[in-house]
Amino acid sequence: MKPGFDLLIRGGEVVNGDARAALDVGVAGGRIAALLAPGSSAAAEREIDATGLLVMPGGIDTHTHVAWPYDDTVTVDDWHSATRAAVLGGTTTIMDFVPPAEGGLAARCRARVEEAAADAVIDFGFHPILTGSDARNVEDIGKVIAEGFTSFKMYTTYEDRRVDDGAAWTLMRAIAANGGLPGFHAENHEILTSALDDQVRSGHLGLADYPHSRPGLAEAETIHMVSMYARRLNTPVYIFHVSGSDALDAVRFARRAGTVVHAETCTHYLAHDESVFTGEDAWRFVISPPIRGAADRLDLWSGIADGTVVSVGSDHCAYDTSAKRGWEHDHRHIPAGAPGIEARTPVLWNEAVNVRQLDPCQFVQVSAERAARALGLFPRKGRVAVGADADLVLWDPARAWTGADLRPVSPATFSLYERSSGTGLARHVVAGGRLVVEDGNFAGERGAGRFLARAPMARP
Repeated sequence: MKPGFDLLIRGGEVVNGDARAALDVGVAGGRIAALLAPGSSAAAEREIDATGLLVMPGGIDTHTHVAWPYDDTVTVDDWHSATRAAVLGGTTTIMDFVPPAEGGLAARCRARVEEAAADAVIDFGFHPILTGSDARNVEDIGKVIAEGFTSFKMYTTYEDRRVDDGAAWTLMRAIAANGGLPGFHAENHEILTSALDDQVRSGHLGLADYPHSRPGLAEAETIHMVSMYARRLNTPVYIFHVSGSDALDAVRFARRAGTVVHAETCTHYLAHDESVFTGEDAWRFVISPPIRGAADRLDLWSGIADGTVVSVGSDHCAYDTSAKRGWEHDHRHIPAGAPGIEARTPVLWNEAVNVRQLDPCQFVQVSAERAARALGLFPRKGRVAVGADADLVLWDPARAWTGADLRPVSPATFSLYERSSGTGLARHVVAGGRLVVEDGNFAGERGAGRFLARAPMARP
């Protein structure tokens, strides 16, 4: 029989965000070509036995910082090592950032695509970072949206990059007018400044004091502000790394008022609580916003279950270990961030399904489908469906792991999960119809990943 498919996945259980069923999956030309009754007579150039495995949409990591510039250097990963680690964990799409730098916005966006395209093994998209509302920046927003960069990030804190309230309004208005999605690192700068000044005066600057330097009130205040702006502009808004109850309450309030708010949280907020700041190697966990209390962690899980939390990113930033440690008595000198691209999917599965008893369909929603919808990638990504990209993770729910099994991007960095353990790992991963992980081993190709140019959103 002449093969009808490039690849046929037999014997698995297909899991989408709304249903699960025993189906075989036929792949051709990089897309899902058919969903077939088990045991069909279809033929393929290659078959994979998925007996006992879940066949799910590949994960979408909404928040990564690959090869990221800081303090006149860059993180210890590159586009090959980072995307290799991501796909070994079960992530097949990452959304990274275009960092602020000299030169025009459009030129920076194109340069970032060229940099990634040379080495990435999975598909990627970008959120350009906006740091000013000058005429050139505002004019370029329409240009880069037309080129497929449709979601943006603005900081409301950090002196070297923050936008004030007026600039946020100007930039949001330009983004909305061109069919883009404004997004924010949402923390009120003045509240943070006041909290840190209090710590300096009292001499409380140790690692255990770090969470109090960035209170949840700062997140909540800014979420209220940008949500009101979004409501006036009739645009959705994306909030990066929602860390706890104060921020989540602000998201819920804005939604009740009629704003479409896409709330992202991160793996570390779901897996840890603030006790890490009094434990061993607490410097690892200096992240902004901070990891918060046990009650905040539970509230985030409630937000995942009820749909308030749309997506989970890793906020991956692979600093050299030497850049993070050595400032245990003064957290101001520790760069905020940590690696995690390799751990996002296994840690999220274990915490969601094994610990919190969520259904695998709910896992698919928060690991892939809701992110695809919010960021303009659906139905190409986020669902096992005919016509979608053949980005598939064949998941072994019974396979146990420890932190040592979650392979990092570089031996020069560290892990937030080295003392973690769980059950559930990717056995095989297909990206763009290519088998890129086989029996847990990397089999991908450098430069095979594609830039995901997204269409502007329609406005009512």
